[in-house]
Amino acid sequence: MKLSRRNLFQAAFGAAQVGLLARYGLPTTMAQSASGRPTKMLAIWLVGGIHWESFFAPMTRAGIQKFIPPAQGYENAYGYNPEQVEHLDRSPVDLLAPGPVRKLRMPVYWNWANPADRSGRNPVVGNAQTYRPDGYVWANPKYKLYEKAVLLVGADQGTAAHASGLIASMSGVAGSTFRAPAVQAVVANAMASRFPDRALPNVALGGPLPMALGLPALANPTLLSSSATVEPTLSDRRDGTWNGLRARKDEPNLAFDGTPMSGTVPATAVDSALLKAVRRERGTSTAGTDAYLEQLYDTYKGASRTIRRDMLSVLEKTPAWEKLKADPAYPEDWMACTGYADACGMMQSMGDYAFALQLLKSDLVSTVTLRGTSIEGFTFDSHFVNGQIVHAQYLRIAFEMVGRMCLEMSLTPSRSDPSRSLLDETLVYVYSDFGRTFPKVGSDHHPATCALLVGGGIQGNQMIGGYDERMEGSPMGIPVRLVEESGDIVTRTPNSQDIAATVLRAYGLVPGKDFFIPGGYGVFDGVVRT
Repeated sequence: MKLSRRNLFQAAFGAAQVGLLARYGLPTTMAQSASGRPTKMLAIWLVGGIHWESFFAPMTRAGIQKFIPPAQGYENAYGYNPEQVEHLDRSPVDLLAPGPVRKLRMPVYWNWANPADRSGRNPVVGNAQTYRPDGYVWANPKYKLYEKAVLLVGADQGTAAHASGLIASMSGVAGSTFRAPAVQAVVANAMASRFPDRALPNVALGGPLPMALGLPALANPTLLSSSATVEPTLSDRRDGTWNGLRARKDEPNLAFDGTPMSGTVPATAVDSALLKAVRRERGTSTAGTDAYLEQLYDTYKGASRTIRRDMLSVLEKTPAWEKLKADPAYPEDWMACTGYADACGMMQSMGDYAFALQLLKSDLVSTVTLRGTSIEGFTFDSHFVNGQIVHAQYLRIAFEMVGRMCLEMSLTPSRSDPSRSLLDETLVYVYSDFGRTFPKVGSDHHPATCALLVGGGIQGNQMIGGYDERMEGSPMGIPVRLVEESGDIVTRTPNSQDIAATVLRAYGLVPGKDFFIPGGYGVFDGVVRT
């Protein structure tokens, strides 16, 4: 939501769901994360549904030969051969073993001896491809980012529709509307009591909002389209709006029912009058109306604290890209091209990564959801002729950008715990709408998808899951070991509920106690650090 005065009222219209957790006997105050767990989330949505198998390589030798086009394209490198697939730690690869747990691996398009090489030919594929550096950031032995990453493979989204698939990625349950809170909102709510100074617990930088269905108002998403939107909506700098209204005094913090709470509310005269007026309306109508009013009341108190803190000044003093640019291989304003110069774009054209860094580094947020594309805003819903070829080239660039973001975070000390990095205290969750039909078939929607987790709370250098290579066309996932909500360990095909539960379990939150996902769920075994 945009925190204008008008939209503060609109924000509470979802409050009819406020009794959801109580209906299932679940608490609305989440468990605190254990030491060493992440306390922040960066959720990156790669728009349109992506060909995960074009960047990572979760299949056997036979599967690659069956589903992936052979290496071709010269400077427009596309497809890959089994011989190109390597573990990112450069240990030997066994492409004959079909097991569901492997080290992180991908087709290598770069020149290990000179990763910046854009002109040499790759002899591994008979010189059929020119070297491409994009993707090397994940394998760079200087940083070993792969040690902090795990790919969950072959989860069934339960849908191949864009809106429904996005809701499945965010909440675990496909549908036209949310039936469970987005994982971003659950984490924001869980961290609220531990980090009360995080003025904006749940921020979205474009794209569908990670809704806080049934959770307290503080977990509702705040939409910021860019850093420029902070000034009119979250600060009192504008004289035309705030002249004569800036004065604040700390008033007792009262709950909606008038019960005293800890702390105070930094209220203007308008704030004070409005909060009193909303409290007076309690009990004059239905329980549903009271739930709506309570959401409005809590949202308004949160807005008062946010504006009092002068978030804009904090952001202005917080650098975005500062650590990684000390490495000459990773300049701040880098440009990527498909081919030599067929299409080129600056890193800024792929999403507001710099603003996301400012928000995370400033310690003003618990979760940030970022809409990510490739250069020049290329999205991945590639139905056009040879769409899968263009898609694969742009996808390598997009994942290069994600990797550079993770490296910057890994080099940045945490503000709340200097012994850890920003990446250590943040779980980066990369998802898309769904997967796509495999490249030899085309580039249509497909419900079998993947998720990439990087950073805090997970055991890295893993690829868990795979695809049923006995199928023709585009296969679904294979069974993996999952810890069900009952505690039983089972082997079955994963789904979107399992990915959502695994994300939340990384924070130390307990399925069935601290959150609820309709339809049942398990946690990928061996992913969450214990």
